[in-house]
Amino acid sequence: MNKLLDSNLFNQEFVPKRHKFRDGRAKLGISLAFLSTKRFGMEEKMKKRLMAVSVLAATAISLAACGSGGGAQESSQNTEAEVRQEVGEETQKEETQEEPQQAQAHTVTFYDSDGTTVLQTVEAEDGALLEEYVPEKEGYTFAGWFATPQMSHRFDFETAITEDTSVFAGFVSYVEDTRTFVILGSGKSPVLMESSWGSVVGDAQTMQKEENPEANIYTITLDLEQGDEFQFAMNSAWENQRGYGYLNTITLDGEEYFANSGGLGDTGVKRANIKVNVPGNYTFTLTTYPGEDTYDTTASSYSEDNKENFNINPYDSIAWVYNGESEASGIETHTDYYIKGAKITDWKDVYSDETKFTEENGIYTLTITLEEGDEFMFTSLVTAEDVESVGNEYIRYVNIAEDDAESLSYVTGTESANLVAGAGGSYTFTYDPSTQVLTVAFE
Repeated sequence: MNKLLDSNLFNQEFVPKRHKFRDGRAKLGISLAFLSTKRFGMEEKMKKRLMAVSVLAATAISLAACGSGGGAQESSQNTEAEVRQEVGEETQKEETQEEPQQAQAHTVTFYDSDGTTVLQTVEAEDGALLEEYVPEKEGYTFAGWFATPQMSHRFDFETAITEDTSVFAGFVSYVEDTRTFVILGSGKSPVLMESSWGSVVGDAQTMQKEENPEANIYTITLDLEQGDEFQFAMNSAWENQRGYGYLNTITLDGEEYFANSGGLGDTGVKRANIKVNVPGNYTFTLTTYPGEDTYDTTASSYSEDNKENFNINPYDSIAWVYNGESEASGIETHTDYYIKGAKITDWKDVYSDETKFTEENGIYTLTITLEEGDEFMFTSLVTAEDVESVGNEYIRYVNIAEDDAESLSYVTGTESANLVAGAGGSYTFTYDPSTQVLTVAFE
């Protein structure tokens, strides 16, 4: 029986794992007391099981008197091996349960605006959200956290950390902003209908500047309807535009409230129109740092005369609060559609019976004669309570269904999605606003 006891089973070396405190100090994962208790427990289990083996062995020997002795010896050895395997499996199972693996951690480094000076380093568990803090720097104002050292866009603290991450602080010197900012745009809400892309700039469109000797903060509260488009700028000439790229976020509770609607001409994301996805009452806060203004001199249409149309700032931001449903949501509006093109209107907005679609049961139709090669599109005009405003809905080549071979045979499209007449003659255009699909017929 003594041959069943293998001293090596009880003299196995336990190699403790090393863990780390959050400050980086090492600690042993298994204490000496734990090792002693663990070893004692294993010995007790082994003794109990060996006693059972002894009984079985004795029985086997008794049976051997009536049979083959070799069979009893083999049975005893098999039982011993099974006991050893079972004890080993249980021990391994207990170690796994008692020593759970730690979650993977990532290093997040907060840098100064120079991109090299470390302000703080933290460890974040995989999938966790960072907690924002406000650093201080004598003589400077903190302008937020950015995802790149060039301060090209702000860091999103609502995005889970899945890898080592760098965050960069924006520090600026305070300079008083003497500019006036207004909202410019178009849509079906009262303020933007009156604005009509900046043709009207009044009290309703003007942002209010707070009396603050340490910050430049402008606010405006207004109703917006779904599909409305707008930006903030100094005036109706659209100087110092602050558009989609300045929003600090577009989501609330997982829903996107705004979208990038692009713009006319050579437009980057910072000067792109903001399109409303969710109607309601909003308060917008524009924070500016005029001492950090720069100009997009790489734009193809940039010049010294129009440089204020290319004014950009890496630190300016637009925050917003959704206050609830729109107070003016009950106002009825009506939309009409007109053709606008290179030859037909000299790219001017001409609102006449000849250029206007006729409406019947929600379907709009226009029959008009076009010259071969004329480039054109269709615009909208919104009317509400006797107030007319240039709409932000445009009908282009992309509104023709891809499988509408007949319509596509009469016109072609440009890079900007305008339509081009394939031949001179009479065209009939039919548009369904509910599906936003355009069809073309030619005589």
